[in-house]
Amino acid sequence: MQWLRTLAWIACGIYATIPAYWMMVHPFAGRWREARNKLKVLAPLWVVMWCVAWGASYPWRNRLLYHNAGTWVMAPLLWAVSVFMYVNAARELSFMRLIGRHELEPDREPGVLITFGVHRLVRHPLYLGHCCTMLGFTLGAGTLACFALFAFALVTGAVMIGFEERELHARFGPAWEEYCEHTPAIFPVPKD
Repeated sequence: MQWLRTLAWIACGIYATIPAYWMMVHPFAGRWREARNKLKVLAPLWVVMWCVAWGASYPWRNRLLYHNAGTWVMAPLLWAVSVFMYVNAARELSFMRLIGRHELEPDREPGVLITFGVHRLVRHPLYLGHCCTMLGFTLGAGTLACFALFAFALVTGAVMIGFEERELHARFGPAWEEYCEHTPAIFPVPKD
């Protein structure tokens, strides 16, 4: 069971930094667009973030808030939601868009608002996938470190979504507003 908790801690350290990575990109997209070798700079910075997350949470990686092997039963269900979101979003988004090239080099790809497929359910399916992945590991492991990393991801994710939504609104205007009226940001809700 310890190896599973360690795997959860490692995964949560990586996933917790995804919003922070995007916080380096979206608010400063104009500056990054002018920089040379931007992805060669951003990728190592993201790896540094992993190390900081692991270092900061290391003392709590084995501190259990509860011990119940049954909590791991929920993890595959949450991961299935993640896989569904990732696979379907990948059908709609190119790899270059996923890694941020669209934001950093907008002249290379046309600006298209994606409102079909899984984006009909939520505006940010990848963040929902990340949340479900982390929640599966966090609930399964039950460690203070995983819960702290999950909380960090939720807070930075909320801030990041705000940045991203402002950027999308500036880029797509009324089309974005109409999309937001009909599509929730993260959690799908049944329509009337």
